[in-house]
Amino acid sequence: MRKLPLLVLAFVAAGFLAFGLAEAKADAPTFDEPVYVSAGLAALLHHDVTLNDEHPPLPKVLAALPVLIARPVVPANGGWSGNDEQSYAARFVAAQLAAGKLREVTFASRLVPLAETAGVAFVLFGVAGELSGPVAGLLAGMLWLASPLVLGIGHLDGTDVPFALGVALSAWALLRWLRLRDLRALVWLGLALAAAAETQITGLLVVAAALAVVVGSGWRSGVRPALMRAALAGAIVWGGVWAVYLVLDPALIWQLPLLIPRPYLDGIRYLALNDTSGSAAYVAGIAYTGGRWWYWPVSLAIKWPGTSLLLLVSGVIGCWRLPPDPRRRAALAVALPAVLITAFTMAMPKDIGVRYLLPVMALWAAAAAAGLVSVIRTARRQLATSAVAVLVGAAALSTVVSFPGSLAWTAWPFRPGYAMATDSNVDWGQGLYALQSWSASRDPWVAYFGPRGITIAGIPGARSLLGADPARVAGWVAVSVTALNSANRSSLAWLRGWCPVGILDETILLYHFSQPPATTLARQLPPEPAALCPGQWSSPAR
Repeated sequence: MRKLPLLVLAFVAAGFLAFGLAEAKADAPTFDEPVYVSAGLAALLHHDVTLNDEHPPLPKVLAALPVLIARPVVPANGGWSGNDEQSYAARFVAAQLAAGKLREVTFASRLVPLAETAGVAFVLFGVAGELSGPVAGLLAGMLWLASPLVLGIGHLDGTDVPFALGVALSAWALLRWLRLRDLRALVWLGLALAAAAETQITGLLVVAAALAVVVGSGWRSGVRPALMRAALAGAIVWGGVWAVYLVLDPALIWQLPLLIPRPYLDGIRYLALNDTSGSAAYVAGIAYTGGRWWYWPVSLAIKWPGTSLLLLVSGVIGCWRLPPDPRRRAALAVALPAVLITAFTMAMPKDIGVRYLLPVMALWAAAAAAGLVSVIRTARRQLATSAVAVLVGAAALSTVVSFPGSLAWTAWPFRPGYAMATDSNVDWGQGLYALQSWSASRDPWVAYFGPRGITIAGIPGARSLLGADPARVAGWVAVSVTALNSANRSSLAWLRGWCPVGILDETILLYHFSQPPATTLARQLPPEPAALCPGQWSSPAR
């Protein structure tokens, strides 16, 4: 019976993986994936860890390992150091298309990330189990897996889920160290923190917070021993970061006097430059440039099942029912890193997707599960247990119903999704295969948002809508939701005055004009795309 919760979670995870594998095979490459795949291959095959400006390289390298089995075409390059990731990724995609390997390579690159997504659930089992037992662990894993957003992002090659895994491992290791206070637990803590630092540079926040907790929690028993423990954990983190870089590029051994690998420092500079510049954003009919603090709660309501959010909020409140020691450890090991990552994310002017908060959602799920179980133990058990089971079941049903378009899913009543969100919250380019099949016999005007290297030439019969005079546009038009809502919002603004007649893969709007629309429309344009037309021709939006 003790193992039953873990067995149930394994069964649920198996179902999650089945859905994820199907979506990984069906979805086209999303915006960043070719960059990550080509960067991972460059590190493995040519010892180049500088191709991708976004560091560290570990998540991309791990995801690229199965790609080697698919025997991808790796375009030649004169010098494998200091490349332009955008142009090379475009060449990489073009090479796979020419060889007919794009689907196979893309699917292979998603296997490790999908396994990592399921792995987060089992780490959360350990985190919540530390606080409130195995039933809480099962609930934490369920709250993580029962989310269309986790399924949608988790089957893609990216850095958000690996970072969530590293953060969850760090929380679990810190919880155990706070309970055991021995050398073995401290070593595991250092290794877990190294995983966080080696999956995303933001992991340095997690490292700093954990080391501060190590010092602060042992301060009363002696300043020097506390500092020595923190120094040991920090040394393990430092060694772990260096080990990955040296394995991938042994020539970096000459940079040891720098203390931190030069590419890692370059990644910090890139983050400081790139993530502090505002980008086009859109949510629920509101378009703007830069960051808005309210984007995150609004987007969370749009992209996370409402029943699950209710459990998450209730569970955090229920954490006050935890015994004093677990409650204190949860605050230091779970709440603290979650708050830091949330504050950092909300401060960035990059409002392009809730995926940035996935590590926070993972920790939130663990804390909420522990709180809910503690409430059940002290309240009317049968009623509380039934309520939690119904709400978790509803969230799981949302995930099942979202298949096979989990990435584009939005919660009720925030529908249609194409009018509520943009970018990785709904359309990250995954509809290319559906667009290619549809366009073959229609000669449409197309504005497709997707990875570099996918051009109009790769879409049968397509003509470029971007830069075209609306007075010349007639017949079929296909427009990516992200192109219309944010990426090309100004140049495609005239389309928002017309209603689409259909939608491909929940990500590409279809318009059908009997005559050029610019000659029949002259009025103020709505801020969001219109609802679908009832007939076969696009008409002015009401």
